[in-house]
Amino acid sequence: MNVAQPFPELSWSWTRNQTFLNCRRWYFHAYYSSWGGWRREASNLSRHAYRLKRLVTLDQLFGISVHNQIHRMIDHSQKMTVEAFTASVRKALNRAFWDSKYKQEEWYEQPRDINMLHEMYYDGELPKQKIEEYRERMAVIANHLLSSQTFMDIFDGKGKRIKLISSERFRLFEMEGVKAWVVLDLVFQDLESGKFVVVDFKTGKPSSSDKVQLLLYALFLKEAFHLPGLDQIELRNEYLATGKHASFTPRQTDLEYVQSLIQTSVKEMKAYLRVPEQNVPLDMERFEQTKNRAICRRCAFQELCDRG
Repeated sequence: MNVAQPFPELSWSWTRNQTFLNCRRWYFHAYYSSWGGWRREASNLSRHAYRLKRLVTLDQLFGISVHNQIHRMIDHSQKMTVEAFTASVRKALNRAFWDSKYKQEEWYEQPRDINMLHEMYYDGELPKQKIEEYRERMAVIANHLLSSQTFMDIFDGKGKRIKLISSERFRLFEMEGVKAWVVLDLVFQDLESGKFVVVDFKTGKPSSSDKVQLLLYALFLKEAFHLPGLDQIELRNEYLATGKHASFTPRQTDLEYVQSLIQTSVKEMKAYLRVPEQNVPLDMERFEQTKNRAICRRCAFQELCDRG
């Protein structure tokens, strides 16, 4: 196997866990073969895998663009109009489309600096129906966001009685010597009740994993702020596609479940390491390919697999 070394230390995140569960081969390319692919001395496989890792689906880019505007408003303590919000999101999507269509050679040489849409790379175009769908979603999500419970808490009557703790930052905690990373959309403290409110903004459909992600954030928050009890935490999902939100207070059994999930996940990941202490993986062929073709179609590394 000819991939760049040394590898970074093994760490855990929700995204890494989901990739591992989706397809072991996808996981290998995302976290091993692509590592160091930006270096001049990197192998052809590493350079190619790194390039493919930079692909982004339209749905991912839409979510990223929406989140960028959310944090822009929060960081500047100023709400945007629906028109300004949709214009900013549309601009980001249009730029990605333009880059994908007209800057392919530049992307090939500098994948970190140029956008490349997954759909444009593999299919050569974006279906008109999909483009229209996202145009409609922009205004819907903008309206739901600006009238959401969280934005009412921050910008309306309650605004002076809350303290912003975090607006989309990477945070980490350690579990049995392994760093676990979380990305917090938003955390604020209600100064009247003393509660910490953890918010996750969702642009897609509700998922069974939404609660688990929030519990990961609660695990981090309890440790980071040395909270004596979980009754000081409110976990909230804001579903921007429907305009609804769901809140709950975690229980100790919830956190024990998440701790067990991380421990099991890390143990399974380590089983694919040839040198666990250095995070050196087994050969690529030992990382099984999924049999689910729907997952293959979403994978950025599909052209590295020998499937027709």
